[in-house]
Amino acid sequence: MILSETLTTARRPDDILPPDVQAGGFAQFTGYQRFPAFTWPWFVRRAFLFWPFAIVYGAFLAVWHASSMTSWGDAVPLGVRAAGSAIASVSIGPLLATLARYRRLPYAIELILVVAAIMAGAIAGHILDGLVDDYHRMLMGKLHGSGRSMHAPMAVSNVSQMIGQLMGIIPHWLGLVLVGGGWELPSYFSERRRLADHARRRDLELLRRDKADADLRLAVLQAQVEPHFLFNTLASVRSLVNVDPARAIQTINALSDYLRSTLPKLRRDVGQQSTTLGEQVDISARYLDLMKIRMGDRLSVKVEVADDTRDLAFPPFLLISLVENAVKHGVEPKTGSAAIAIRAQLNQHDQAALLQVDVIDDGVGLGEEIGVGVGLANIRAQLQHRFGDAAALTIEGLASGGVRARILIPAEVA
Repeated sequence: MILSETLTTARRPDDILPPDVQAGGFAQFTGYQRFPAFTWPWFVRRAFLFWPFAIVYGAFLAVWHASSMTSWGDAVPLGVRAAGSAIASVSIGPLLATLARYRRLPYAIELILVVAAIMAGAIAGHILDGLVDDYHRMLMGKLHGSGRSMHAPMAVSNVSQMIGQLMGIIPHWLGLVLVGGGWELPSYFSERRRLADHARRRDLELLRRDKADADLRLAVLQAQVEPHFLFNTLASVRSLVNVDPARAIQTINALSDYLRSTLPKLRRDVGQQSTTLGEQVDISARYLDLMKIRMGDRLSVKVEVADDTRDLAFPPFLLISLVENAVKHGVEPKTGSAAIAIRAQLNQHDQAALLQVDVIDDGVGLGEEIGVGVGLANIRAQLQHRFGDAAALTIEGLASGGVRARILIPAEVA
């Protein structure tokens, strides 16, 4: 059988509730409230707690009667009836409520049936108690007719008085409702809320982990780009110092300007949901300016970004990673002149505005490692983390030579 809507977040009826959902209290000692209220695991474990007390109650009533009336022959039938009545009183309501929960009914109807089951159990317990009292009075009448009177031993009499005083504190009907499952009703009523709170906490933790993972991937992207161009640029400076000191100084100045204006921005962006496309294009343009100084006239750069796209949100560090990829795998291995273009525009797709950003180079074209590197895998992971299936990264070779890397994301103002 399958539980109703109430237990869908608890997976299966036999599953233990998460620790922060369990009702707790004294019943936690027996473990029955570790399960959803009014389910079979709950019912069985609850019986292990309540039935021994019911049996002890029946035994005590039998001993009290027999020792008082010196009629030990009546002890067993009276004790069995009293214990059976007590077991039924603590079990009928929970049993009916458990059956109601397994009917797969709407929650509102299920709730009414559970409360009605507890009340029906209390009524049944009252009737059974009355039958036991009638049987006890019948026994007493027989014994009084034989001339016997009640003289209980002192110990039994004292215990009887104590139990009578305790039972007098709680009205009879209220006691029947509580022991017959009413004590667990607050746990049942709050179960849906506790499960929902647990699900929210779990989802929030998953989001925190996803964000931490995305930030780590972003930091990896940053760590991949910085050493590559730094080492190459410093190597160029070293080679230019003797042959072209003026150009070496120009390269050092450009590198200094790039580091001063760009790296603090990049590090600040780590962990942010988005920056603007204009900011990311400017960072990439400064990087390409530095590459032009290092490579001389061999590299030409073109930036074509529509004005209506510069203020749109764009994840940090993705564009410069594509640009660095184009330099590393397309431009540097090529002999002769090469070009890199950055283009951005708005497109309409299924009545939704998409921001399209292209990084195009006319380098050596697609190689075995293009499109499958760690950097591109991290970019795809970033896009999936931020936009799900609404974003995409494509890498394709061009008929004229070179590669085009394209990012498509929903167009949103930063």
